[in-house]
Amino acid sequence: MYRQHGQQMTLQPAPDMTRLMPVHAAPLRDAPAFEGAGASRSPLLSGALRNQALHLAGTLAETLRPAPAAGRRDVSLASGSAGLAVCNGQLARTRCDPRAADAALTRLEEAVDALATQPLTSSLYSGFTGIAWAVELVDRLLGAGGEDRSGDIDNALTSLLRRYPEDAPYDLINGLTGLGVYALARWPRPGAAPCVLGVVGQLARRARHDRDGVFWWTPPSWHGPRREQYRPGGVDLGVAHGIAGVIPFLARVHRLGLARQTVRPLLDGAVRWLLAHMVDVGSGPTVPYFAAGGDQPGPARSAWCYGDPGVAAALLLAARDAGEPAWAAAATGLAVRAAARPPGQTGVTDAGLCHGSAGLAHLFNRMYQMTAEPALADAARFWVERTVELCSAMAPGRGVTPAEAARPAWKGPGLLEGAAGIALAMEAAVTTAEPVWDQMLLVSAEGTPGAQPR
Repeated sequence: MYRQHGQQMTLQPAPDMTRLMPVHAAPLRDAPAFEGAGASRSPLLSGALRNQALHLAGTLAETLRPAPAAGRRDVSLASGSAGLAVCNGQLARTRCDPRAADAALTRLEEAVDALATQPLTSSLYSGFTGIAWAVELVDRLLGAGGEDRSGDIDNALTSLLRRYPEDAPYDLINGLTGLGVYALARWPRPGAAPCVLGVVGQLARRARHDRDGVFWWTPPSWHGPRREQYRPGGVDLGVAHGIAGVIPFLARVHRLGLARQTVRPLLDGAVRWLLAHMVDVGSGPTVPYFAAGGDQPGPARSAWCYGDPGVAAALLLAARDAGEPAWAAAATGLAVRAAARPPGQTGVTDAGLCHGSAGLAHLFNRMYQMTAEPALADAARFWVERTVELCSAMAPGRGVTPAEAARPAWKGPGLLEGAAGIALAMEAAVTTAEPVWDQMLLVSAEGTPGAQPR
């Protein structure tokens, strides 16, 4: 049963959703390897910095418990139990750690319980879709086989997409693009294609066209970063809430061969529009936060959610999926310029994934793996060092200054801004295992399967 709530559809508690309940996983040594994982991916770090990053990941992992909250427990992918399950599942895989596997299943059970007890929105990062995405990923990480346990979620989303509210967001965090990420993770299961096509259809209906290409409008009614500065509305250029997040989703759908007559014009037009609205600064073109009539945009911070590193990674991945060398060249140039940006101009004040040092370390690491550009490897190592410094300042027993206490290195235990995300970024820098968890950030090259659903 659904109910419209604000700008989203809310899924009311439904008994059949308990089919998502975690099952006993196969022993980790018997779990199948991921496509693309292994020796072809070289670890970024070595020596003392590798040991520091590995130690930090392990130390943070020991702290992962759901944050206490008044009222309902946080079970979301972004900051709650579902995200902690993903983190523990990835660490169980990379470290062959049965304790981490047990923790992953415990956290997953907490999240799944909420599906039967409380209404949840469709948001990937804060709703039921994110919990189902976590179930899919943790099952794979732990080698759990057996029946498909998310078919009911697929059906629910397909139904929702037929009547998705006109004023609902299109973005990755709360909207259509996030639903598309879940559907891609389900490929090639039977329910995946209808979900993907439902998202594409809604994006096509909402797309606007001008001489620069294709874009999606952000109305002033949507809540989000810097909305107060753009009261008439405009076009969000970020990955988390804007057009840069739509691009890699469309490119992956194109690679799968779905609805190409609809997808390819949207994809080409969106990339043209994004590149046309970059802002020239002294060091070269950069991506602003927003494009709005009458506003003179300036450079954004350096982050995943907004700014050049996140946009460059998304565009690089889209270039690979769509076979567009010109996009790859533009993205690489953007990434290299971002790597050269002085740290004091990046806006980084914490260590989290979303807009902190660990997020930059992971993005530059990912882009180095895709391009082999030495400057990107250097930037990734710098931001790993910065992450270790920021997190060491908050270590138990160390005297914390008033300034450090007022601006902690991470926000709670969660995945997007907290300890879990930092641990995953550090782990990705020291291992050869594919960090499949970053599909939620739209920077993962893993998991592009065959063209036909089974």
